[in-house]
Formats: sequence, C-alpha cells, structure tokens
Amino acid sequence: MKNHFVPTLIICLFLTSAGVSQINSPTFRYVAINVPGATATIPRGINNFGEVVGSYQISGNPGCELSANCVIHGFKLINGKFTRVDVPGALQTEIHGVNDGGDVVGTYFSSDGRLHGFLLRHTGQLTHIDAPGAQFTVANGVNNSLIVVGNGNTGFIWKNGTFTTFNITVPNRGESEDLLAISNNGFLAGTLFRQDFENGFQKTGADLDVFARINGTDTHVVAVNSRDDLLGAAPGVDRSFVAFHEESNEPTETNEALRNRVSIHFPGSTGTTAWGINFNQSIVGSYTDSSGHTHGFLAVH
Repeated sequence: MKNHFVPTLIICLFLTSAGVSQINSPTFRYVAINVPGATATIPRGINNFGEVVGSYQISGNPGCELSANCVIHGFKLINGKFTRVDVPGALQTEIHGVNDGGDVVGTYFSSDGRLHGFLLRHTGQLTHIDAPGAQFTVANGVNNSLIVVGNGNTGFIWKNGTFTTFNITVPNRGESEDLLAISNNGFLAGTLFRQDFENGFQKTGADLDVFARINGTDTHVVAVNSRDDLLGAAPGVDRSFVAFHEESNEPTETNEALRNRVSIHFPGSTGTTAWGINFNQSIVGSYTDSSGHTHGFLAVH
C-alpha cells in the first residue's frame, strides 16, 4: 500500500471541541475540506478520534468512476494533514470507512475491469475482499471488531475472511439493497430498492426497520453510529439529514417514520450529501458549489 504525504490542510477543524459539544443540537458549524490540487474531494467516514477518510479526484469529469482517464485516490486526514492512499496496481482507489484504530475499508478499480473491496489496517497490512461469485465488490464500513460490511451480488458481512450473506430483499420482485454502514455495537444501515423507490433501513439485533419514505420520495440511509443516530437523504425534501436516536431493538417494523430529523446543508451550497457520522455526532460529506465543483465538509455542534 502506497502512502504519500501532501501539504498540510490550513484550516481549523475544531475537532477537539467536538468531544464536549452539545449532543442532539439542531445547529451545526461547518468547515470545508479540500485536498490540495484536487478537482473534487469526497469525505466518506470519520472515527471517534476525528480522523477523516474519503477519496479525491484530480482529473476527469465529475462522477467519472470506472474510466481510465479518471484519476481517483483515497485519503486520510489526521491532525490537519492529508495522506494519499492507493492500493498497489489499482487504477482508482476510494476509501469508504474507518474505525477507531485507523483501519480503513474501501474499493479499488483494477485493470481487469472489476471493482474489488479491501481492508487496510493501520499497520499497513492489506486484505483484498472479493465477495464469492461477484463481478464487483464494494466494502463500505468497518467497526472496531474488524467486521466489514458491503455489497457484492447481495449485501455481505465479512470477518476474518468469512462472508455472511445479508439479504432483506423479497425474491422475484426486482428488489436490491446497499448495505452501507456498521456501528461499533453492530447496528447496520443501508438502502433498499423496493416498489420502485429507495427506502432506508436499519437492523439492530433481531429488529429490522424499513423506514417510511419522506413525502413519498426516494429516501436513503447511509450511516449509523452507536447512539443509533442515522444519516440519510431524501432529494428535494430535507437535503441530507441526521435522525437522532432512532429506536433500536424493537419488533421489526415497516414504514416506521424517521424521527427527530435535522437538515444537513453546507451554507451557500447547491447540494449537500452527508456520508459519515461518529459517536460525538460529527458529520462528514460533500457539497456542490454554485460553479458545480465538489468539496468536502465537516459539521460539528
């Protein structure tokens, strides 16, 4: 695994104060995150020590993944310094999640035309993750127990080289799912395509909740922390949102409402996408400015 240091980020991330901030506050403070020289920066995860991970693009059109002329690298942002992270030999590398030990997961695009998942431990040990029988594997999240969640032909839960299938779809109905997140206490979250719409879901123990769509539109859930705070989005309604303390370990419910929602919107942006949340309710994601450029952000109480 290659690690390259790039110039220091000269902004105040105010992460030290985040640990003692007011929990469940409807008000967030925002700061931009931009990898020097990047045309797009997309933070995807943040751990409980404030380490931020994601990917950045330095050439190609926005959203040009899986294209040979699209240069994408992973990054870590620790104490104001960026570190570039590339899987050796990969054409593109994206980091999607990080745990408190600094272990990261993500996906890389290789010359064989496939997407592969990976786990990179803080020691530098690299493990490739390819779901059995899948052409494309995406690793989306990792917790402190080194349990990885992601997607191949279905959702999967991976630990120590063993895959467990995660599949909440109803057969023969054209449904699909994205298993996107796992918290340190094992809460799972993601998005289910059902009845021609995207529906957010979470699974806590034996309890599976498929949430009601907000105003009937596509509703995504993309992240969860150990408080059972959920990040999601409903385009054209709430932008991105955080739903504080969704109830867990209750009987399985369908069409349960997402409660206690607070909008996540970078000031002045034309669109905001939240991707990761830690136990202190610090949130990272990306936003689009009026010129159509993509930047990262950190939001704290």
